[in-house]
Amino acid sequence: MGSLLFVAPLMLVFAWTMGAIVASNDVLIVRASVYLSAITVISMMLFWMMARSDSHGRPLLVFLMISLMLKLTAMAFRFNVGLLADAWQYDDAGVRLAGILASGRWPEEISYGGSDVVRLLTGLVYFVTGETIYGISMLWAWFGLLGMLFFYKAFSTAFPGGNRRLYMALVFLYPSMLLWTSSLGKDALMVMALGMASYGLARLQQRTELVGVWWLGLGTFGMLMIRPHIAAIFAIAAGFSALIRPIRAGLMTPVIRMAGLILFVAVGAFVVQTAAGYIQLEGLAPEDVLGFIETEQGLSEQGGSAFQQVSVRNNPLAYLVNVPTILFRPFPWEALRANRSTFALIASLEGFGLLLLMLYRRRSVAAALAASPRNSFVLFTVIFAALFIFIFSAIANFGILARQRSTLLPLVFMWIAYLGSTPTFGHIMSGQAAHRR
Repeated sequence: MGSLLFVAPLMLVFAWTMGAIVASNDVLIVRASVYLSAITVISMMLFWMMARSDSHGRPLLVFLMISLMLKLTAMAFRFNVGLLADAWQYDDAGVRLAGILASGRWPEEISYGGSDVVRLLTGLVYFVTGETIYGISMLWAWFGLLGMLFFYKAFSTAFPGGNRRLYMALVFLYPSMLLWTSSLGKDALMVMALGMASYGLARLQQRTELVGVWWLGLGTFGMLMIRPHIAAIFAIAAGFSALIRPIRAGLMTPVIRMAGLILFVAVGAFVVQTAAGYIQLEGLAPEDVLGFIETEQGLSEQGGSAFQQVSVRNNPLAYLVNVPTILFRPFPWEALRANRSTFALIASLEGFGLLLLMLYRRRSVAAALAASPRNSFVLFTVIFAALFIFIFSAIANFGILARQRSTLLPLVFMWIAYLGSTPTFGHIMSGQAAHRR
């Protein structure tokens, strides 16, 4: 059965690819077919390796294969309905940059941050493979899937007693995770970078090793290049979580802890300053940050998905109101009352479903939050979520929030799956004892 599950997709993809190459006169379709074949072969090899090294290998293999097919379906859906955001702009820029590279020159006008990074990567891919927006969208969808896989590895590393099958179902099959990371753009790259960094952090919080440093550094660098403000949130959360990590080095313990604190402060300060420059924040004083959030709220309150966001500048308690806004809204009755599109209604059902799931798994969520003072990785997820909600309270548009939410959801899913499938008092106590060790 396992061999059939592994070989059947390969046979189908190769049959489709050969048919497309023979029957099509469109070079873009032919190139996309080659992309599909390469991604399928590499995925099957990678999935098989990951499954063999995981204690839940068989369900992991099944979830990965289903997620890959659903992501490619989501990519096709976005093309059919025109839900591509800035993909066409990245494609046009990539074609132009590939032409410059083909002439033997390096594009001098390109910067190395934000959207320009996506444009440059698109140009480099087109320079190697030729232009095909369908093919590169498949590649970006695959990057998004790799990010989901890194998040799963982070979860299984940080919480070996957690409900792995539940986390697999959430991170690999949740609609927002499938949809918003399945097209050419920033979202897939951000999920991959944050997943890498989270996995590296989870490994380092278990033991100091070069592999953890590599993934943490690579992921943080990727976030810094694409969305520095997310990298700043990550650096602050990771730095605070490191303060409670137990260190057993005898008389050298205070020295190592102080050196680590200085290193985290230095790296965090650099990342935060870079992020502030990226979003054009004039200063880091509380008044500057709150003023920036209020200005961004006014700018985003336009379009069919806009809503009246609650400002935190004059009322700090408004932060509590923004928590369900960032995580769950729009609610179904809001989408129906405003006569929004079908997509808004689907997004509202998804958010409401997440709310119901968190209520159903409330003991797991409560146990995770209660463990945050003792478990450094749980503390990281809590601080990251708190800062994410604070920063994105600047957005007063449900459409934008739905896209950005895919960056936060994998960490929220960890609370839901924190306990095993039978969340009893004994599980909670044994889990906390294991984390203390």
